[in-house]
Amino acid sequence: MPLTSTSPSGGTGLAESHSVESADEATAVVLLNCLVREVSGPAGRVRDDGDRLAIDLAHTTVTARLARPSHGPSPRLAGPFTADGADLGWREVAELVAAELARRTGADNPEFLQQVVSSHEAMSVFHRSDRPDPRIRPLLASEQSLRTGHRFHPSPKSRQGTLGAWLPYAPETGARFPLRMLEVEPELTGGTGDFSALAGPGILPVHPWQWRLLKEHPLLREALSRGVLRDLGEGAEAVPTSSVRTVFVPSSGVFAKFSLDVRITNCVRKNSWYELAAAPVLTGLLKPLLGDALLGEPAYRTVTLADRALYEGLGVILREGAPENSVLAAALADPYGEFLPEELDPVGYWEAYVEAVALPVLRLFFEHGVVLEPHLQNVLIVPGPDGVPVRAIFRDLEGTKLLPTWRLDGLPARIRESVTYGEERGWNRVAYCLFVNHLAEIAAVLADRDPACEPVLWKTAARILGRFSGHRRIREVLDGAPLPAKANLLARWNRSADRAAGYVTVPNPLAG
Repeated sequence: MPLTSTSPSGGTGLAESHSVESADEATAVVLLNCLVREVSGPAGRVRDDGDRLAIDLAHTTVTARLARPSHGPSPRLAGPFTADGADLGWREVAELVAAELARRTGADNPEFLQQVVSSHEAMSVFHRSDRPDPRIRPLLASEQSLRTGHRFHPSPKSRQGTLGAWLPYAPETGARFPLRMLEVEPELTGGTGDFSALAGPGILPVHPWQWRLLKEHPLLREALSRGVLRDLGEGAEAVPTSSVRTVFVPSSGVFAKFSLDVRITNCVRKNSWYELAAAPVLTGLLKPLLGDALLGEPAYRTVTLADRALYEGLGVILREGAPENSVLAAALADPYGEFLPEELDPVGYWEAYVEAVALPVLRLFFEHGVVLEPHLQNVLIVPGPDGVPVRAIFRDLEGTKLLPTWRLDGLPARIRESVTYGEERGWNRVAYCLFVNHLAEIAAVLADRDPACEPVLWKTAARILGRFSGHRRIREVLDGAPLPAKANLLARWNRSADRAAGYVTVPNPLAG
């Protein structure tokens, strides 16, 4: 059964959301999506006959069904998948992709298939879990609804460690858990900003998964034995969000972004010391520009034991709360999701959506030199009574950067470096996150309901973007310049840090 199809009633025909088969197909689809985008497509080894897509590999041709015609930057693939006349399972697709990558790059990566297996195992568990009710606390339900994740990452749900280690903290299963609370002597308390919304003076909340990873550290044990650090046991209940390591604390109404010394998808998810220090600085600079369209990160707290691993590993960033009726953009774009209004005018919804998301991002870039990172998991959508977006809220300052036009002379050099992008790098990040990662995926789920509307969606978006046609970058986009897409498959195969991932180009649906 395809990931999505158009039902006779006009709604989205979703895959069997509780079946392991959904995990099988989703795993194969993300691998082929990545292969087409980053390797086979640029090499001219992809053919489309209208019903199936053929991908020519070194020794065989893999085909996938086209769920519908696509006018976006990527085809909408679905099973069955075949090679040499035989059906392929998800594992065989993974092995063929790995072999093609090894041939094309001349390098091997034994970890790759393990990560795909890990991701598939997680999806299988999530598809057997109860789905959150989107009518109850829409924000938290949407945060915990992403069963398959990023459609252009080869292992979108991979998590380091055993299933038993991470499952209690998985948002996709509706997890809730108490935080660990430490009492820290004043001379060992580090941080800046008003942390009181999350914890009182001298109290440091710790993610329980991170506590399990760090509690045997010799310096930490020594501090506990001396009494300068005291384990207070379990504290406030936390609800994990889509990023896994960031949680919502219902009793405080705020979010807490923890370090996790665990690889999730492509990165070990820790708060580097310069990211901790930069969050309140960026909040102070950007709040006057964005107001309540930004979830600020005004404070962080940690311990100052003589070990950077502990300073970063126990560092936690306070993030402001969000309207309870807001919805994570990634949940709206999820082919399995249930967060788009059942009855909507796709063009009217899209017009409101593009204005809510794209206009602030482009205004900040062109008028203020701010590089927001508006990918699907970094944007919340606030709907009106009819479900149509009225505004967007942006979050996670780790990916937010400033162009060199900003004067940051008062900051230490490493912090300045961490928050600054050159214009080219900044534009690539904005263009990828906004057009390819975000808007293209929203357009795709709207077109799943009504395939005929997709060309109109992109014409509508081009008209709205025309407000910025005085800027060269937008003129190039409207004239048809290819769009940058982050190369997640190649980054994972080459074991590159996420920040070192390169870009490939994809067709531009905004052209003309």
